Amino acid sequence: MQNFRRFIKELRAYGRIMLLSVFLTLITATLSLPPPLVVKYLTDHLSTGALQNPSLRVNLIGIFGLLLGTACLSAFFGYWLSVCLTYLGQRFKLDMRRKLYAHMQTLSLGFFEKSQTGKLMSNITNDVAALDQLLSGSLITIVQDTVTLTAVLCILLYQNWQLTLVALIVYPIYILNYLAFIGKIKFTHHEMREQRDMMYGDLQEKLSGVQVVKSYAKERFEVRQFIGETRSIMDLNVRIGGMSTGLWTVAELIGAIGTALLLWYGGREVIRGTMTAGSLMAFYGYIGGYLYGPTLRLIQINDQIARANAALWRIFKTLDMQPNVNDVPNAQPLPPIQGSVHYDHVWFEYEPGQPVIKGINLEVKAGEMVAFVGQSGSGKTTLINLLQRHYDVTDGKILVDGHDIREVQLASLRQQVGVVIQETILFNTTLRENIRYGKLDATEEQIIAAARAANIHHVIEAQPKGYDTKIGEDGTKLSGGEKQRIAIARALLSDPRILILDEATSSLDSETEALIQEALDRLLAGRTSFVIAHRLSTIVKADKIVVMEKGIIREVGSHDELLALDGVYAGLYNQQFKVALEEHAA
Repeated sequence: MQNFRRFIKELRAYGRIMLLSVFLTLITATLSLPPPLVVKYLTDHLSTGALQNPSLRVNLIGIFGLLLGTACLSAFFGYWLSVCLTYLGQRFKLDMRRKLYAHMQTLSLGFFEKSQTGKLMSNITNDVAALDQLLSGSLITIVQDTVTLTAVLCILLYQNWQLTLVALIVYPIYILNYLAFIGKIKFTHHEMREQRDMMYGDLQEKLSGVQVVKSYAKERFEVRQFIGETRSIMDLNVRIGGMSTGLWTVAELIGAIGTALLLWYGGREVIRGTMTAGSLMAFYGYIGGYLYGPTLRLIQINDQIARANAALWRIFKTLDMQPNVNDVPNAQPLPPIQGSVHYDHVWFEYEPGQPVIKGINLEVKAGEMVAFVGQSGSGKTTLINLLQRHYDVTDGKILVDGHDIREVQLASLRQQVGVVIQETILFNTTLRENIRYGKLDATEEQIIAAARAANIHHVIEAQPKGYDTKIGEDGTKLSGGEKQRIAIARALLSDPRILILDEATSSLDSETEALIQEALDRLLAGRTSFVIAHRLSTIVKADKIVVMEKGIIREVGSHDELLALDGVYAGLYNQQFKVALEEHAA
């Protein structure tokens, strides 16, 4: 109920369209009530045998007009009710997906590192779609059937309260039947939703990593894994279908028993002369189509409500997630910076009591090129993530131009930091738009200048449609090095004062690496830059090399200074270039 109370609060923004939908629902429900009363009237009058009575013929014409007019009005209001419900459902779906996606964008990097992309996609698509079905179908059905039940009960009690009580004898059994099934249905729905999200997550990962799958010839293995997951979902759906069918079948049987009791008792009353045949026919019509029918639908809707409840739980769970990094109250925008960075006694831990950065002190002057080296897990990337405030330091502080980055607006910090990450990500749009992503209002001249600076302009010009060529379409196949240079052009277009290259040249051939290194040598002058690389050849020109080991700084200095120390850096250097050095000596 807590989820549905929050759901109702979300619907307050659609108050007018909701009220209009309820109003139209009341009208359509009311227009559905006359037919059984018409049957009662006809049955009672036709049974008298007065078929030649002129007044009866007039009444027949009136009845024809009444039914025709009711049908026309019902169709008219039903059409507009359908339009309102469609608009309401689609608008709610649009707004909720926008709200979910916008909220996800505010969450910290740690949230995405712990969440499978497929599950997040399912949250935005399938979960919201389930609420659309509830809103545009089930809720209105509940209102309509509740109004119908109330009106019909009033009519029946007014006409013959004893016969009405006979018809209601089976209602407690309805409730017991509902309670017997609904708990298991809800639990299985939740289990099925978890299993389906797991399948979406695994499917997204395996399709993204199809090259690894094929490289290790694991196609059959992955097919078996996928079939196993989908079979589990199938079994859960079959189980839900069986329980829902059982709920519906038993409810239908209860309704049949109630109808039989009504005809038995009502038939006796007609024989005794205490009730007309028309009244019994009207009772039969109301009971079957207007009392038991809506009751059965309300019971069946509980299956849909169980689905929606599982979706609501997941949606609100996501919306309740809070970012680990927030702007502090009254945070001020970071003014244009020169690019000096100071790590002041910085400690950081992902898990309490397990520090991965331990008392780091590092002074970087504006315009310096700083290279981080060290074994995997030494803390290089974590230091960079702390500078971008993907995480906040556990202790100490990081200063940019003397400003504690925790006290400035997060967006203003990141807007002045350009990043080229190890796994180059390009979007399925044109090469121009991929570069322009670094500065959405960039001119064509600025885009081309950035591409030239990244040594990628000639590659783009050789594509079928030049800058209008789409990634992944038009036969476009970019190499890893070409993708890296597109990403560098995108970062350079934003003209950041601080540039981060995270393993930017780790997977490139020598020729391509030379092209990128040439661009960096030319463009990083005067810009503060941080480079993380395993290839020491890419950092020998760095102003400052920081050697990391197990979360602490072991050595700091230039390439020549660190070689002279004959310490950790010298060991890494000699190990990496051992063959080349031996060949040179020979």
